[in-house]
Amino acid sequence: MKSRVLKYFGRGRWLRMAATYMTQPDKIKELLKSAKKYADKGGQKKLTDNVKLLGKYVADVTTRRYTAYNRYALLLVIAALIYFVTPTDLLPDFFVGGLIDDMSIVLYIIKSIDDELKRYKEHLNNLNTV
Repeated sequence: MKSRVLKYFGRGRWLRMAATYMTQPDKIKELLKSAKKYADKGGQKKLTDNVKLLGKYVADVTTRRYTAYNRYALLLVIAALIYFVTPTDLLPDFFVGGLIDDMSIVLYIIKSIDDELKRYKEHLNNLNTV
């Protein structure tokens, strides 16, 4: 199942959409609002927490509160969030278990950009200690 989801995700549609979003702050804002709303509705704490972390990362990059970011990592995160909020992805969200593919993508992206997220969390910790 996991490899099928990742293969579907990796075909490029989501990355192309993310590249477009990166140049349109209004789309990013709307995406972040949708992702938060969708995550809160999902009812799975781990998924909700991870989506909120990714959303905060994107928000901080787009508002320039975090400038030492990796552009490709940002692209992957935006693509994952687009996938997450799209109800008609590989497993439509209205089916039982429809969030399984979304969770797989989110967790895969988090694992893929682990070093970037560590740097981001360190940045957040540094802000909190100042």
